[in-house]
Amino acid sequence: MKPEYTLFLDESEYKLSDDLFCISGCIIKNANLPTLDEEINEIKKLIWTQNELVTLDPILHSTELNVAYNNRKNPKISGFTKGAYTVFNTKSSSDISQIYKNVYAKFSALIKNQNIITLCCIIDRQKFKSYYSLPSQPRLIDDWYDIAMQEILESYVHYLCKVDGIGSVIYEARSDSSTNASTSLDNKMFHNFCKVKVNGKGVAYLTNRTIYERIRFLNIVTKKDNHSGLQLADFIAFNYIKWFLRNENDRTDFMKRIHLAAYNGSHDLATEDLRECWGVRVLPNDVFKVQNLQSELKTLRKSFANLKSEKIRVNQKLNNIIKEKHALQEKYNDLLAKQSKKQPE
Repeated sequence: MKPEYTLFLDESEYKLSDDLFCISGCIIKNANLPTLDEEINEIKKLIWTQNELVTLDPILHSTELNVAYNNRKNPKISGFTKGAYTVFNTKSSSDISQIYKNVYAKFSALIKNQNIITLCCIIDRQKFKSYYSLPSQPRLIDDWYDIAMQEILESYVHYLCKVDGIGSVIYEARSDSSTNASTSLDNKMFHNFCKVKVNGKGVAYLTNRTIYERIRFLNIVTKKDNHSGLQLADFIAFNYIKWFLRNENDRTDFMKRIHLAAYNGSHDLATEDLRECWGVRVLPNDVFKVQNLQSELKTLRKSFANLKSEKIRVNQKLNNIIKEKHALQEKYNDLLAKQSKKQPE
């Protein structure tokens, strides 16, 4: 019997700009889902008391936790928190800071200990439009969700083939659960998934038959379902965009952890880092960045060649100086010998 897996997905956007969009999540073996539920419940206990867990039935949201943390020193914090997160209103700044750090530390440990695999697709929408759109065809570019999902599905199916497993996808709903119109965002997502799986569309590197054999279903659930896998996916997606925007020195331990856990195409990360091909897709490929890097590489290679030539020249000069030194030393020794012979006994 083939092992079964679930890919939990969520979306995130960079709120200071509408350019960056991300769909991200995690692959979890179904046999480990009960353990995941337990771990998520333990993380909740860092924020809420046992009584609050029963009465509030809280859901972990990265944005809500971030709001509380960013306003921890604000005496008007109650104007920013909502729902179950109003429990932060009565906590001190240091308590909120400690809770925030502990939550992320627990999430990092969870990903490490459970060997969770992360997948991510980040789209720079403005750059994508500038590269590919046509003024005469404003709808040439497909829905961002569909573009990102195709990239995610390709990596997910590749993973399932490598482990010879069967999988499903659970995605957090983008529209209200009461919206059942065929034009709703969630129905559109489901219909496009069906096209990829069944109707011969496939994706760039996989046939629809391969997808059909490996993925059972796409299930879209609402935020109110309190699903442990989606709560983990929420934190992963929220932090992948920030990981993308920061340099290595500014990335948090959790950002580094989710990137370390990115699917590497089943290659050994110690010898081949292929995460950009599988676990972390960034669209479009930044042509100008690549060109600048190639230009810098060309300059560095030229500088390196010049340094090698200079090293050879300096070594030759050094060898000549050493020869001159030896010649002078011999001459000096001869003079000393002659001088000693001239002296009276």
